[in-house]
Amino acid sequence: MPIESHATQKWIDFLISGWISDLQSFYLADKPLPMIKFTALLILACVIIACQPSKKETGVSSVAPTLKIKWQTDSVLTTAESVIYDTKNDILYVSNINGVPDAKDGNGFISKVSLDGKVTDLKWVTGMDAPKGMGIYGGKLYVADIDRVHEIDIASGKILNTYVAEGAKFLNDIASGTDGKIYISDSGASEVLVLEDGKINKWLTNQPNPNGLLVDGNNLMIALWDAKTLNSIDMTSKEGTLKTDSLDNPDGIEPVGDGGYFVSSWNGMVHYVSPDWKSTLVLDTRGDSVGAADIEYIPSKKMLLVPTFYKNSVVAYDVK
Repeated sequence: MPIESHATQKWIDFLISGWISDLQSFYLADKPLPMIKFTALLILACVIIACQPSKKETGVSSVAPTLKIKWQTDSVLTTAESVIYDTKNDILYVSNINGVPDAKDGNGFISKVSLDGKVTDLKWVTGMDAPKGMGIYGGKLYVADIDRVHEIDIASGKILNTYVAEGAKFLNDIASGTDGKIYISDSGASEVLVLEDGKINKWLTNQPNPNGLLVDGNNLMIALWDAKTLNSIDMTSKEGTLKTDSLDNPDGIEPVGDGGYFVSSWNGMVHYVSPDWKSTLVLDTRGDSVGAADIEYIPSKKMLLVPTFYKNSVVAYDVK
C-alpha cells in the first residue's frame, strides 16, 4: 500500500473508533444521537467509501510496441503483396503479383519463405494473374486474384479449384472464418463477398473501397481505403462500428494479442491500434519509398512480417 493510503487509513481507523464509542454511549443511555454527530457520521461514511482503493484493470497495457528489424528476404519476391503464416507447416507464403495489380497476364505466383527469411521455393504455385490477399482453412490456401479466388491444396501445392466472382472488379484481401466461410474484399466494387459451399456471393455492400479483412470472434474487421478507417462489423447483424480513423491507405489488419491491432498502410506505415482504439505510428518507411502491404503477425514469435510491394521483399521485425 502506498504511504499516502496508509496514513489516510490510520486517520479513518482513529475516527471510526471514536464515533463507535460515542454511538455506544448514546445507545446505552437511550438518548437520540445529536444531529451534528449524525451528519458527521454520514460524511465520514462517504469519505471511507471514496478512500477505498479502486480495483486495478486486469487488461494488458495499451503502450504501443516497438519494432526492430530482424531480417529481410532477397529481392526476388516480385511485387510482394501479402504474407501469411501456416502454423501447421511452420512456413510463410507470399503472394507475388509480378506485374500490374489488375492485369490478367498469368505472371502471378506464390512463394514459400522460411521463418529465418530464406526463400525456399520461389514459384511454389503458379498459374495466377495478380494474387493478393490469402487465407488458410482446412489444409487449403485461398488466394484472391482480380475476379477469382483460387483454392490451393497446401500438401500438394496444386490449385484444386478456381471460383469466379461474377461482377467483381478488384478482389483484394481474404479472411477465413472458423466455420469455413471465406470473406473477400472487392475494393473496386466497394463490397465484401463470401465464398461458401463452392459459391461466391455478396455479403456486405456500400463499403468505401474495402481492403484489409480480419475475422475476430463474431466481428469482421475492415480497413476502408477511401474512408481511412478501421471498422468492426457484427457478423450476425452486419451493423458497423467505426473504431479509429486517419489511417492513410489502410491495408492489412493483424491482432496483436492484447486486444489491439497492427494496421499497415500500403505507402509504408504500420500503426498500432490499442484496445481503446488509439492509433500510434510504429513503423514509417515512406522516406525510403518502401511499402507496407498486407502484413502478418505471429504472436507466439512476436514477429511482424511486412511485404514491401515494389521493393520485392518481405521484412521481419521483432516486436517488443
